[in-house]
Amino acid sequence: MTASTDLKHFGKTSAALALLLCAACMAVPGARAADSADGAQCRALAQHMLNALVRGDSKAAAHAFDTDMRTALPPAKLSELWGEVQSNFGKYKAQSSARILKVNGINVVITPMQFTKTALDAQVACNARGQIAGFFLRPNST
Repeated sequence: MTASTDLKHFGKTSAALALLLCAACMAVPGARAADSADGAQCRALAQHMLNALVRGDSKAAAHAFDTDMRTALPPAKLSELWGEVQSNFGKYKAQSSARILKVNGINVVITPMQFTKTALDAQVACNARGQIAGFFLRPNST
């Protein structure tokens, strides 16, 4: 049995929010691997955020959000979104090694995450100031 990863499972509001926040995260032709110091910093921020979400600590997860992300996805809303993800895709089980891409000058960390019903990729984009500027979940690409 396979689970659908169609965005309709997130609910209209959450799907719209996720799409809005992901403008900088979408896969773009010409994306390339990023091995810079700022790429490593983005990887650490993404890992911290995802680990905090898994622990249920949305305040810690949102700690490094930039102003736009804090406005659009405050901790309470982030917690609600994470609850919807687990409700629709199953409980979080594990994550695999992240990869870092540079997309239009922005570092994007893609972390494969396994849930009981399906696998998703968490995409976290970081701005030049070392803040999280985007977060999106999409069907696993592997």
